[in-house]
Amino acid sequence: MVYRESEFLLKVKKINYFYYNFSGMMITNLSYLRNMTDGNPDLMQELIDIFTSQAEEYKQEMQDLYGKSDWQALSRLAHKAKSSVAIMGMTELSEMLKDFEILTRDQKNVDKFPEYIDKFTCEINAACKELKLLQIK
Repeated sequence: MVYRESEFLLKVKKINYFYYNFSGMMITNLSYLRNMTDGNPDLMQELIDIFTSQAEEYKQEMQDLYGKSDWQALSRLAHKAKSSVAIMGMTELSEMLKDFEILTRDQKNVDKFPEYIDKFTCEINAACKELKLLQIK
């Protein structure tokens, strides 16, 4: 089933109380996902479900790798997570992960790594809540 744009926007408006910041911006922007799937709600929902599942794994793995001081694996994970959040339209988080990927790869500013991980965790938690409220199908 494919929704008309107006129907899709109505579904998005159902979660309008869950804004990310005071400017009214939501955490996710599903425009790219919608274009990539030709608006197929089943496929969109499947990709959202995969994302939320992966996000939980990424959060835990980031903590684990930081605890082990495994900077190269943490860099690879930041790279992988960067692609996932970009698909969900989380541009700022994607850019932050790009910086984090480079810092971890180069082992620079190690004392700042917990801040990057905390920001990632916070935004991923909020995005997953937002996406769970948005039932595409």
